[in-house]
Amino acid sequence: MKSRPTWLEGCWVVLDHAPDGDSVRFVPDHPIPVAQCMPRLRWSKDGALSVRLLGVDAPEIHYRRRGQPLWRQPSPWGEQAAQALLNFLGFSSLQRNLAGRVVGADPQACRGTLGVLRVDRYGRALGLALRGEDRGARDASLAWEDTWEASANQELLRQGHVYPLVHKDFPTDWRISLSTSVQMARMQSRGVWPADRTHCGFPLSDAQTLRDTLESACLIWPFLFRRLVDVETSFLRGSSSAEWLSRLNRCAGSVSLSSVNGSVPFLDLISFADGKLQLLVPPEEIVIHS
Repeated sequence: MKSRPTWLEGCWVVLDHAPDGDSVRFVPDHPIPVAQCMPRLRWSKDGALSVRLLGVDAPEIHYRRRGQPLWRQPSPWGEQAAQALLNFLGFSSLQRNLAGRVVGADPQACRGTLGVLRVDRYGRALGLALRGEDRGARDASLAWEDTWEASANQELLRQGHVYPLVHKDFPTDWRISLSTSVQMARMQSRGVWPADRTHCGFPLSDAQTLRDTLESACLIWPFLFRRLVDVETSFLRGSSSAEWLSRLNRCAGSVSLSSVNGSVPFLDLISFADGKLQLLVPPEEIVIHS
């Protein structure tokens, strides 16, 4: 990851999109040089970039594997995370249709600054979302750490609306701040944390109720939710626990712990006993390599 972001000024937009708690759209003021500088970026028809917030993982409100039905996590936490993000960026009210797409907003666009650190494999700009035209964010006099502190990313973690998601190229300068924010939100029972079942464990003993468990009964770390959805087929086919856990390990990819050198099997970080799955370490300690 680059040591410094590429700062873009422009507008946050929501009309005819379905923003959630960790993704939103941004229209830069000068799109041509942006496209030339970052050719892998994905653009919508209205000239907006798809932005994925760095370091955060919001409860899913529309997760879909290719060719499979839509999945979502229990309400209302995903909706609350999306509302908190859009309020932070300056949107005072929104109207959505039944599919979750925004059909009305006040205002229709909000000035803002996007700090792009890299483009992910889906063509999304991965970075920081700041409100207003924060020209200071590009000023050398503003400390690098302060750009994180001023971002929507950090504010969502402080308020407990989202979970952390730390990839191996997440800037080390920000990791302590991220972990502190998550730990304080958890201790103070903010946002998702009073309802979270990731660490106390949740039942996965009945294949027929897997969807109900993940969508209605148990709020868990979204990264783990997505990986469980990805292995749903083997679970439903009556595979042994060893078989579907092995597939879960493969789907999770290479991971490590922030306090340990070298990668560790994802299976070492979970417990599955008596039909109950439990994450054994806090998500902010897990570093995703893939």
